[in-house]
Amino acid sequence: MLRIGVVIHGPMVIDSGRAGRLLGILSGMGEVHPVLGGAMGRAAVIDAGLEDLIDISSSLKPGESILALNPSCDVVLLVNEGKSIETGLAFGRLVFERLPVLEKPVYQLEFAGGCSLIRLNDAFHPFFNELRRVLDASVVQSPPPLRGLVTENGITRRPVFGVRPGEYVTVNGIVIGKALSGNVDIISSGGRITGLDGGWLKFHGIEKLEYVDLSLAIVRSGVLRDAVTTPRVLERKTSGYAVIIDHSAENTFEIVGDADMAVVVGDDTTAVAGDLLTRLGIPMIGITDGDRDGITHHAHVPPGSVVIRLSPGNDDIVGRRVFEEIFGGSGRMKVGGDGFEGILSSVLGLAGGLVEEVVRY
Repeated sequence: MLRIGVVIHGPMVIDSGRAGRLLGILSGMGEVHPVLGGAMGRAAVIDAGLEDLIDISSSLKPGESILALNPSCDVVLLVNEGKSIETGLAFGRLVFERLPVLEKPVYQLEFAGGCSLIRLNDAFHPFFNELRRVLDASVVQSPPPLRGLVTENGITRRPVFGVRPGEYVTVNGIVIGKALSGNVDIISSGGRITGLDGGWLKFHGIEKLEYVDLSLAIVRSGVLRDAVTTPRVLERKTSGYAVIIDHSAENTFEIVGDADMAVVVGDDTTAVAGDLLTRLGIPMIGITDGDRDGITHHAHVPPGSVVIRLSPGNDDIVGRRVFEEIFGGSGRMKVGGDGFEGILSSVLGLAGGLVEEVVRY
């Protein structure tokens, strides 16, 4: 039987229902092995009730997911729904350019602007024509090599593909600025981001990135998820542990594990991590200071959570103190006899007069 590896990228193709319908079609064509490529589709997979079908246990990049499936599958299909057909094709090309030479076929199925099927490498399998017929897909050529990362005289420039004016730009989940045009380059020197050509650079954002290798960094633009959904909550077991999430919202699942609660540092981190924690049924204490950029719309807050707003510019400072003085320099700790309220009291005590608002959910 034909073994079909499927890498599903991003929440849009899941929220639209196309990913679920596609998997149903593919199941009649062979043995299907679906995985999520990237971290931000996890909430969409859970909301769609597909977590038992699509593997969301890891947060591998799309290219890493392709490589993981390649040895055990006859063909691998990269499934995406971009902001437009142009950005979708650029995404597929970027993924392909980072792959080593693979002897097995790798195809892209792009749902932006219709249904397009693209051959990413030169290997061929009759499955390609059968899939085109079943889906009535248009066969589209992959674009030529894109202008990629360039380093000259110690200065590195990486273009942000598919960006639109007014969109926020993130690097490894941290907002580093806003696009002012459709042509934006991230500039770095010595592993530090120093500029955003074609955009406005957010210095408070780049301060949170101690070192960045732009050749490996995850770069995004626009909102992470725009669908209006009702969150599903997964069952979980209690452990008696708390964790701290400090500007690493995309790794929420890995950081949380079996924890009962989380302390989350940063405005956008609180929004993104809170949305994911809602699906896990885990309450949080959010430490914010009112500088949220809005990279996720319609974010949910787990019931039982508390979000603390400090005076501007202090969330990172208090977050570091919480990490050192409450968590003892570790990312995980026992909740203790006073439970959630005990940790909340300790956080408020450290924040002291910097607290401007406390909101319970």
